[in-house]
Amino acid sequence: MFLEFVATGIAITGGWLILQHLLLSATQDEPPLAKGPFPFLGFALAFVRNPQTLLLGLQEKYGWVFTIYMAGDRVTVLTDTSFGIPQAFSKRSLSFLHFQRKFSQTLFGYTKSFAMDLELQKRLVHKISNVLGSKPLSADITQTLKTTYLSLIDDSSRYARCAGQVVDLYDYCRDNMFYASARALFGPEFSVDQIYRPFILFEEHFPKFARGYPGFLNREGCRAQHEVLDKLGTFFIDPSRVAKSSLLIRSLYDILMDGDHKSSADIAGFFFSILIGSKSNSVPGAFWMLSNIVADVELKAEIEEIIAKQYDAVTGEFDWTALLQNPLISSCFKETMRLNGNTMPARQVMEDITLKVASRSNGDARDVLFRKGSSIVMPGNIVHWNPDVYPDPMKWMGKRFLEENQGVLIQGGSTRRAYIPWGGGADMCPGRHLALLEAVIQLVYTLVRFDIEPIEPLPAPLLEGRYITGMLRPEKSYRVKLTRRKMPLVPLSA
Repeated sequence: MFLEFVATGIAITGGWLILQHLLLSATQDEPPLAKGPFPFLGFALAFVRNPQTLLLGLQEKYGWVFTIYMAGDRVTVLTDTSFGIPQAFSKRSLSFLHFQRKFSQTLFGYTKSFAMDLELQKRLVHKISNVLGSKPLSADITQTLKTTYLSLIDDSSRYARCAGQVVDLYDYCRDNMFYASARALFGPEFSVDQIYRPFILFEEHFPKFARGYPGFLNREGCRAQHEVLDKLGTFFIDPSRVAKSSLLIRSLYDILMDGDHKSSADIAGFFFSILIGSKSNSVPGAFWMLSNIVADVELKAEIEEIIAKQYDAVTGEFDWTALLQNPLISSCFKETMRLNGNTMPARQVMEDITLKVASRSNGDARDVLFRKGSSIVMPGNIVHWNPDVYPDPMKWMGKRFLEENQGVLIQGGSTRRAYIPWGGGADMCPGRHLALLEAVIQLVYTLVRFDIEPIEPLPAPLLEGRYITGMLRPEKSYRVKLTRRKMPLVPLSA
């Protein structure tokens, strides 16, 4: 009797799922719906297995906008850079914070009440943008970042006597930039050495968190996450240590302490998000920029000449403004973010809204309805790896974004519209200024101190398993010979 009851329940549930799957539909005004082959799951398994191939195949079938059904959710994919994406970034009725709320607790350990307090989240994000976007307000971060990074490779460092030593350039970049950046943000009392290893382990398991794996399938990642959160909680429970951190961290801490969310979990969780944002993306970004330049002998020589010219022997300082704004260095950074940026800007639809979306067949635009409660995602890879816009898109070309290459190495209209590594609109990533600064500081000081000789091909970015989880890491080590220059490019001292 019991077995019959169970069998009947399974049959009813299965029938209901099949019927629901058959009845799934979209109106003529909405994006076309891709239901997938399986009831309830839809395309969930295919997305986990190979998301890039899946999305490109669906784009080929449905055009620049379509909705995927996955495990009970409808997610609309928008890849139209002519009309759709610029509008999505400009509409107030499309909210990033509401979308972020869905996964922030899982990733950062927030309490639910903190995740739901969107006004507070807006204040915090605004403060980050305000400080990092201002040279005077971020001056302490800039100075500490430069001083600390230089001290890691100076005459007393482990690199002082390098003479053709073989190193993994990614480890070199990650170790030095993580330490320098953490010290610049969180100050001298922050236990960088203690938090580094568990954070790196958490990064290795980050895709499992992003995909919502249950804890029993991600035990090692969860242990690393909890260890990082515990150490952050210990740091922020002591106001005297926080007082020695950067203006940015102190300002964010004051906002939290003035609000209703003062629990150790909320404070540690929020600053964990800062740690992830400032390390998990900017560190590999700085690596890819340096490694691609090093792999191109002629480009490396051009960059070294630019660096040398911007050094003032009287003051003993570089003109950092000129370096950050240099067209070639800027182009190298933009190309790095285009090729290796692995982001998927997303918005939640707060009210029914209509956007114009281009038709790939004839270039015309039609009105498309997006219903309240649905989600819109804009895959950066599909935008940035589009051969119609970026010829030979999977090749890193440091000069691609120079003005003279507009219409040659970048085609098909506005560069701005087809370049979205930071998202767009009011929710554009507030850490973009820091990411550029970190990449340029590492590039300058490394090339000044060392001659770098690659001894193997540059590795490919690791896409499998890390889709939409941030900047791509290299799929394997990148070994180079590191030789300390007997005569630095400039007479630099720590």
